[in-house]
Amino acid sequence: MSEKLSGPNADVLEAQARVCTGPHQTRPLGVKETDSIRPETILEIILKSAKGELSRDQMVSKAQMGAFFAAMTIRKNFPPDTRWSQVEIDAFNKYSPDLAKLMPPEIEFLRYPDTAYCPSTPEEGIVVGALKKILKSEHLTYCETLKVCKAILTNRVKDALKAATLIGQRMNLESYDEVLGYLDAVFAPDQVESVSVDSLTHFGEPFDGATRYFRPTLFIAAVRASMGHASVLYGVDEMPPKNGVTEEKILRILGANTNLSLDSAATLIEDSTVGFAYISQREYAPGAYAIRQLRHHIKKRPPWAATEKAQQLFSASKMNCMVIGYYHLGYEKKLLQLMWDRGFQVGLAIKGEEGTSHYALRLSSPSTLDRQAVNYSQGFQRVNDQREDFSLDLDPQNFGFNYQKNPRLKIVSPKSFATAGMSALSGQKGHVYDRLVLNTAMTDYLLGFYSDPDLAVKSVKRAIDSGQALSHLKTYIAKSQTM
Repeated sequence: MSEKLSGPNADVLEAQARVCTGPHQTRPLGVKETDSIRPETILEIILKSAKGELSRDQMVSKAQMGAFFAAMTIRKNFPPDTRWSQVEIDAFNKYSPDLAKLMPPEIEFLRYPDTAYCPSTPEEGIVVGALKKILKSEHLTYCETLKVCKAILTNRVKDALKAATLIGQRMNLESYDEVLGYLDAVFAPDQVESVSVDSLTHFGEPFDGATRYFRPTLFIAAVRASMGHASVLYGVDEMPPKNGVTEEKILRILGANTNLSLDSAATLIEDSTVGFAYISQREYAPGAYAIRQLRHHIKKRPPWAATEKAQQLFSASKMNCMVIGYYHLGYEKKLLQLMWDRGFQVGLAIKGEEGTSHYALRLSSPSTLDRQAVNYSQGFQRVNDQREDFSLDLDPQNFGFNYQKNPRLKIVSPKSFATAGMSALSGQKGHVYDRLVLNTAMTDYLLGFYSDPDLAVKSVKRAIDSGQALSHLKTYIAKSQTM
């Protein structure tokens, strides 16, 4: 049932960037005379697209229409500053007859959710029922969210309705039950497999990759493995709209197999000469992977962009840890709660570079009550089944890393990242080496593997300089090729 996505139209995407967001961030269209994005212009583009008057690459996709019109409906319940402007009201009044004539039934339903709409499949019926609440800024229960997410992950729901649901729940600021539903719909708790290692750390990074700073997670996993601390990484090859450098792209450059099954990954994690593994979402959740292009058409990140970082795939026998990166304030609290409820012994959320868990080599300014700085870390430890929370700003200077500016590689690409990471694991000193040392040592210190951060730094340097970390990565590449 899903359409082959055309477009998306760049002008409508810009409008979506303004209106498909939260109750305090939305920017009404056309308020200023100098505003280049006018609501009447956007509606004219949508109508031209519906008439077939635009080329395929300029067409407004059904997913775009779903996201845009759902956002406009939801905004009717927003605070005065982010509600419809008079300019928007006038534009919709002007074009209402044309919209009623040319828009497909699902779009008219999104505009007027109290009107009758006949779903074409049972899955679509589930989504439509949920949208009747979402479009009124109401929250779903856990069970409702789980059902609607599973329906969206099929190909039996129109893209406009999928997009409307995803952007609508993000605009309504998901409740904890909704966040949990999104997480479990992709990979349920009863799917988690046991692995024969004492400890295992899940690293949850943004799936859309890096476009500015070196992404060290793969190389951190190799260093940790050489120190006896197993890790699991997960993600995709490429995720719109950012399409940055991911672990999967780096591994492909290095020649590793990036199509490992869960069983093969478990084997590598349990192998003392390897001690870590990467698993593509393509393998553990093909339905979620299949709709990734939809994200480009809804413009703003859907709830899955947050929850997929907290996906648990395996469970160790004694100690389970999870480390996630985040950018948007508020989601880290819900993600840490997910970790706690799943029974993790330690959960760690880091506001790192580009929303990752990676510490910058320079702390620009300390956090305040109103602002969290990059390198702000918070988490919990489970002590006698009681939760002990902690938080801190991590300043690299306290551990001997003195940088006036946070350095970057000259070229951002999978090849440059692969080359820089392998060079650092070979002992080449420089900012990439320092990133590996700082991130590995401080992460393992906060997870409780070391009681003293200086000892953690020394241990990490020893693991790299001895060649053990490089050996683990090379062994992973070689053994993955045979699976």
